[in-house]
Amino acid sequence: MTVSRRDFLLRSATAVGAAAAQPLLGEIAAQAGPKSKVMHIIGYSHIDAAWLWPWRDGSDTVLTTFRSALNRMQETPGFCYSHSSSAHYRWVQRADPGMFAEIQQRIREGRWEVVGGWPVEPDCNIPATESFVRHALYGKPYCSEALGVDVNIGFNPDSFGHAAGLPTVLHHAGYKYYVFMRPQEHEMKLPLLFWWEAADGSRVLTLRIWRNYDGDADLIRAAANNAFAPGFDHAAFFLGVGDHGGAVTKAQIQQVLAMQHDSALPELRFSTLRDFFRAVEQSAAFANLPTIHTELQHHSRGCYSANGEGKFLNRRAERSLVQAETISLAASLTAKHAYPANEYAESWWKVLFCQFHDMMAGTSLYSDYQDVRDSVGYACEVATTSKVEALETMAKHVDLSSVQESAVFLFNPLPWARKALVEYYAERNPSGTAEITHLKTQDGTRIPIQWRPSASMTTFFPRLSAWVDLPPCGYKVLELAHGDAPNAEPFREFVKVSNSGFGISSLKAEDGAELLASSIGLVVISDTSDTWAHGIDEFRQEMGRPMLTSAAVVENGPVTRVTRHHAKWQNSEIILDIAQFAGLDFVELRFVIDWHEHEQMLKLEIPTALTDTKFFAKVPGEVLERSTNGQEEPYQDWGAVTGKVNGSDYTVALLNNSTYSYDCLNGLFRTVLIRSAPFARHNPGQVPHDDNNAWQDQGRQERRFWLMGARGLSAAMHLDRRAEELQTPAEYVMDSGHTGTEPWERSLVEVSPANVWMLALKQAEGNTQDIIVRVQERSGNATTAMLKSQAFGLDHSFALKPCELKTMRITRAVKGEVKEVSLLEI
Repeated sequence: MTVSRRDFLLRSATAVGAAAAQPLLGEIAAQAGPKSKVMHIIGYSHIDAAWLWPWRDGSDTVLTTFRSALNRMQETPGFCYSHSSSAHYRWVQRADPGMFAEIQQRIREGRWEVVGGWPVEPDCNIPATESFVRHALYGKPYCSEALGVDVNIGFNPDSFGHAAGLPTVLHHAGYKYYVFMRPQEHEMKLPLLFWWEAADGSRVLTLRIWRNYDGDADLIRAAANNAFAPGFDHAAFFLGVGDHGGAVTKAQIQQVLAMQHDSALPELRFSTLRDFFRAVEQSAAFANLPTIHTELQHHSRGCYSANGEGKFLNRRAERSLVQAETISLAASLTAKHAYPANEYAESWWKVLFCQFHDMMAGTSLYSDYQDVRDSVGYACEVATTSKVEALETMAKHVDLSSVQESAVFLFNPLPWARKALVEYYAERNPSGTAEITHLKTQDGTRIPIQWRPSASMTTFFPRLSAWVDLPPCGYKVLELAHGDAPNAEPFREFVKVSNSGFGISSLKAEDGAELLASSIGLVVISDTSDTWAHGIDEFRQEMGRPMLTSAAVVENGPVTRVTRHHAKWQNSEIILDIAQFAGLDFVELRFVIDWHEHEQMLKLEIPTALTDTKFFAKVPGEVLERSTNGQEEPYQDWGAVTGKVNGSDYTVALLNNSTYSYDCLNGLFRTVLIRSAPFARHNPGQVPHDDNNAWQDQGRQERRFWLMGARGLSAAMHLDRRAEELQTPAEYVMDSGHTGTEPWERSLVEVSPANVWMLALKQAEGNTQDIIVRVQERSGNATTAMLKSQAFGLDHSFALKPCELKTMRITRAVKGEVKEVSLLEI
């Protein structure tokens, strides 16, 4: 029988009450005799940092639970306790140094085990690959420095599924083992013990917890028959109270001590996961462990779309910090600008904490997301302030003495040359005598611009918009100029806006092949499931489709053409701006949704004309091929349907800035725009008729996509790079004429070829002289990659295995020296 979290909380509370009434045996009873099998009793108390309570209560719970665990150790010789989450240890270190010293002593004795080591046990589908790297980068060194432990056991028992690329991150961060529970036996058929292997060959020895991560001693008899992997004489049983902490009770320990005399049971040994895994590795059956090569799914598919606003804030914070680090590094190299390492580290701690599995999954209290907003806002503020200061510093070092009126300093954080959107509020006629008509490079090349309406209803201050060619990870200055405007590239007529309905009626590949079976549009799905969507595999109960109420071309200039569609559904309004760009090969879909529905889901629907379809999705650490069976699946920045048109391969790809949930049934691709679930409703609880609690994603919501089609397979489209471009417009600062020493254009770092993705470019932790570059191969092919930098004196080639994640450390003191290091930068 599977125990729900709700039932488990009630059962745990009962166990705590019983414990208070039971006497404790003061020492471990002698074993009745040698036994061939050993059940390792792992003392553990799962603590949700914030779930049905705020994080401040989670902090209190950590302190009381740790005190209880230490008391049990004092009372019971040999009793051991395991705990994860370096953020929890930081709370204790700051609030109760005396108790922290006790924990350090128990760690030295081998009775208190630190597992996981990441700041929290995060959601393992939604965070970016680089966020998982940072969990290890900040959590593991903390455990080493503060607790004296090199943690090598990954630990995420309650996370709601585990992305296929996680073994890559774990392996390269020095982890040997991984422990999880969900998906459980009824959700995915898996061995209890197996090698979990990623596409690059990285693997970790993995344990799926049998039945419960905080089991009561009553479960031990059942575990004796079910928790041993075939051929192994050692099993692990997690004993304790959670999800709101509580450690292991006196009654539970007394019951284990009494059961140690039962000759029908295995040896019940208070133990640690470290000792369990060592015993497994010494077993004869170890040589025949199976290998699992896929993601570990599914549990609670509603978690991919619950609280879309929180997921957007997380994406924004992740990307803001990575980009700010790159720009700050560039400013430190070109203008000796101070790199704010401490501020970035603390910002990452806050973002990583908010990736705790209940918070990131959207299944916590409404009030928890006020705390998330504040913490993520702190990180975004640090990133924005640091970025702007760095950009302004670099701009003032450029020699702009020839500028007549005004200029704009543009920076591309991505390590490849590209065409980037620059858009900012500017004076249309700053001199009062002539209107700005174009941008101009130092050599006189003219670039078309378009004056777009202000986002304000006060229209006198418009937005200057242009697509400009920028160097790899570098800057270019453009002068605002008067005179004849240059001719713009023609619009590519590969997309047709619907004349009679909502959306787009035609999407063609470059060779003219039609890629849509019918118009893209919107569909509303009934969703009366709980916040997690427990027991739901797919969302396909259609309620209807929003009706088009108006359509008009609202902008039509040399750079951008925008058609605006208004649609209505019950009490909600949907506005879609369909933006086409001169000379470019994608169409942008900008949604502004005023949503006021409950227990309904709004999906964007793309009916492709492809047959024999496959689906490819970006997930943490990997690009994953999935079946097109209509079930709800997690993805990140992009998803792509590949298939046949007249016997040839074609791909339709959708790139997003904040969406994580999709389904694909044959050639019909849908992605969630809005899921209006109540906050933290868990089956079997129902929403009361007089309820005054909040509902998710109400009011104004914004979503943005690029839609693309091409002949060939998705790998040839380099969708990782295109998704980065969608989410990385040109960074800018406005400027004017001044003296300086730097040129108008400069590239700092270039990474090639196009199947190599850069995850981070930053200053090394704790070292102001060294630079970190982290990359991954993304096509599934062995590649010789190039890292070039005139600033660093680099022209470095290196090998990447298919899907390999690699971190390189560049020593500035020794020009051109590159060393491959772990994800911990050592």
